[in-house]
This record gives sequence, structure tokens and C-alpha cells, in this order.
Amino acid sequence: MNSYISPSDPQYDELRGIWNAMHDRRPALIARCESPADVAEAIRYAREHELEIAVRSGGHSLPGHSACDGGLVIDLRLMSEISVDPVGRRATVAAGALLGDLDRATQEHGLVVPAGVISHTGVAGLTLGGGVGRLMRRFGLTIDSLLGAELVTVDGEVVTASAEENPDLFWALRGGGGNFGVVTRFDFALHELSEVVVLAMFHHAHDARAVLDRAREVIADPTTPDELLWTSFLRRAHHVPWLPAEVVGRHGLMTLVEWSGETGEGTRVLSELLSDLQPTAGELAVVPFLDIQTAGDEMFGHGKLSYIKATFADDLTDDLLDAVLPFGEQIGSELSQVELLSMGGAISHVAPDDTAFPHRNVKWLINIPATWEMPAETDAAVDWVRRTYAAVAPHATGGAYVKFMDADELASTGYGSTMKRLAEVKTKYDPQNVLRLNQNIEPVAPSVPA
Repeated sequence: MNSYISPSDPQYDELRGIWNAMHDRRPALIARCESPADVAEAIRYAREHELEIAVRSGGHSLPGHSACDGGLVIDLRLMSEISVDPVGRRATVAAGALLGDLDRATQEHGLVVPAGVISHTGVAGLTLGGGVGRLMRRFGLTIDSLLGAELVTVDGEVVTASAEENPDLFWALRGGGGNFGVVTRFDFALHELSEVVVLAMFHHAHDARAVLDRAREVIADPTTPDELLWTSFLRRAHHVPWLPAEVVGRHGLMTLVEWSGETGEGTRVLSELLSDLQPTAGELAVVPFLDIQTAGDEMFGHGKLSYIKATFADDLTDDLLDAVLPFGEQIGSELSQVELLSMGGAISHVAPDDTAFPHRNVKWLINIPATWEMPAETDAAVDWVRRTYAAVAPHATGGAYVKFMDADELASTGYGSTMKRLAEVKTKYDPQNVLRLNQNIEPVAPSVPA
């Protein structure tokens, strides 16, 4: 049975808050669901009373879709059970679980689901958008390990989706977001991994171009193993143990090169990179997976303000780097950055139309998130993101990752070539667009007889 939290409830303010403080929303009701039946009842109640529906697990939606004003929030946080079968290498995960919950449960057996990099992110939202993370070149996106899901439709029916059952829905869930129903359970395949080799480096701004030229060469090289992930951040240096205090706050390039394969080989490969690139400061270490997965949790904790734009690129071309590098030196907040994240590897082993995530063949994700703490900084931070994106976009391949989009962008930018097929599935499962607080796919309008 649902417990409904209203504005008069002492828990209301605590429960309505979401990760991105840009969005301070006040729902009419919060339905604290504990089962698929509770979810079905919440949907029925919202529809009967014509309330807009928001669905919340981790609450990390950058555009604030995890909450709403005057509507009903389906809060899944009480549904957080995780079951791991280490022999069959399978995990069953309720939709209110966080990535940290999943990581801890699977790491007890030396296993992982490839997912995101901040442990207080919700499993559900990240998975449904595709699932970019540090293991994606090795094991693919999160959706590439998804075996099946349980979902409550807008009509209150509980259905399952897999390659064998409702395959159209299973296709759409893998990248199409929360457009088709409220997912209450995920079934994942697991992979063996317990530690990664990490090379962390800082270069001053005047050396950034040379480092990114090397990144470009490494990721374009067809012999580069899938085990290697390269991420560089144009940002201001932040406090980390290996960085000299006098460098903190300086504009430059922070780089993480991560190896998710055999540690001896990874240490050898990354040692050569460290020697070649001669950073201002750097560290090479074998790191437990749980440690690296929680390293950014405090820096990107709840209650900060965030705004984002992103796109994809086939290559870090000279024109693209010429366009983006000056904006790295304009960054104000020590939490804002331009992230150049390598794609390819196992992601590209899946055909673009096999799932609803079509961006399979690009080499780089160019992510431009601003994060800050003082509301007075909002206008400047948003302006910096928009100007940086406008400079980069003409030199990029185009498209966007739906989890790195704000509400001022067209959903079709994220869904690309899959949009038409997604609209057909949306029309089948949610023809009235009841679930529209998402990167929304509108149903196909019925044809009018001549």
C-alpha cells in the first residue's frame, strides 16, 4: 500500500529534494512505492486526478525530471533490493537502487555491471538512457548488459521485456528513457573485475594541446585495446593527494587514463604514457573498483547547481581543439569542466539499430557540464556552457547523450536515427503521453481518414 506524502507532512521537504539544486519543485503528492502494485496504484491515482507524473529513483535528472510542480512523484527509493547470482553471473536490481548499492553487492563476488561514475546516481535513470561509464569500452554501455526488465505500463499492467518477451519494448528501453512505463526491476549480466589501473595527470593549459593530440592518436589507433579508457578534463585543478598545493585552482588539463584489464599489462602501458607525457604532476596506481567508483561522490554531491550540454565527435580534430581549448581557461567554478571522454571499443561492437542508443560509432563524447554552489553564479555558468557548446558544435559529429541534455534541447538530438521507431513503441505503450517528464518521445498522431 502506498504512503502518500503531501506538503503538510514533516518529511515533505526532505523527500521532494533532488540532486540538481537548479530545480526546487513542489509536487502535490509523493507516492512512496514498495511494489509494482503500488506503482500501478500511483499511476491510476495520478491519471484519475489529472496530475502530471514524475518518476524518481536516484533523483539525478539534470533537467529536474525527477520532480514536478503540482503533480505526483512516483518515488521508487523504497524499492532498492539487489540479488546477485555469482555462479550464473546475473544480478536482479530493483529500480530504486543506487549505483553504489549495486557496486557493493556485485563486488562481494568480484563482479560488476558497467555503469556510471558517481555512486549516488540511480540505477534506473542511468540505465534507461544508455549508461556511459568507466567500463564502457571494455564491457559496453549499461544497456549492453541488460538482460530484461519489469515495467508497469500507464494502464497499470505489469509486463516483462527481454529479447524473447515484448522485444519491441526491450529494444526501446535500452536508450529510450522512461517514456514507455515505470520500470521496477532490471536483470543484468555481470562481468569479472575488482580493480583498475589508473593514471591521473595534470598539465598546465599551455601543454593541453599536446596531450589531447596524443589522446586523439591513441583512441584512433585500431590496435588500442578495449581495456583502455581515456578521459581528459579542461578544468581548474582541484585538491587531490598527488597534486602540489600551489597548482590547485590553476586552469589546465586533468587526465584519467584507466585500464580495466590485466593489471600487469595495464601498469606497463600506462607507465609508458606517464613517461611520454611528462605531466606537471601525476600518479599511477592499481585502485580497487569500489574506491574509484566513489572518488567523485563528494565533489559532485547533492545540493549543487548544474547545467549541461554535450555532443559527439568522430575525432578530436584540429578545428575542434582550436574551438574548445580557449573555453577551458574561462572556467570559473572549480567544479565545472569540459570532459573529453573516449568512446569506441565494446560500444561499437553493437550495431546502431540493435538498441535505442544509436551513437555506436563515434570516438568521443564532448561533455560540457557547469557545476557551482552560489545562485548568483548561475547566469555566468549557463552562459559559459552555451558559448562553449556553440563553439564546439560546428566541428562535432552531432547528436547528444540523453543523460547529458538539459530541458532546452530537442529530444530528437539524443535519439537520432532511432526516433521514428521509438515513437512507434511510445504510441503502443503510452499513446496519451502520460509519462512526459523525460527526454520526451511524442506518440504518433492517429491518421485522420480522408
